[in-house]
Amino acid sequence: MKRPLEPSAEARGRIVGITDGVFAIALTLIVLEIRVPSHETVHSESELLAAVLALAPRFLTYALSFLTLTIFWFGQQAQHSL
Repeated sequence: MKRPLEPSAEARGRIVGITDGVFAIALTLIVLEIRVPSHETVHSESELLAAVLALAPRFLTYALSFLTLTIFWFGQQAQHSL
């Protein structure tokens, strides 16, 4: 007879699924900080290039956040496999 709080493969799978979902939501939310320049402010290719270059700090922040979350996700996966 199985006890209610005894660890099982099914319960472990649920925990892994929920943590994967949390990481997926976090990775999705960080990309929402990058906003497309409005079309009213861009009238030429040079203005478009300037607008995209102005977003460079946000791209860098996104890349670092994505990398950090990915490292934590890999760590989480390693913990679940032990």
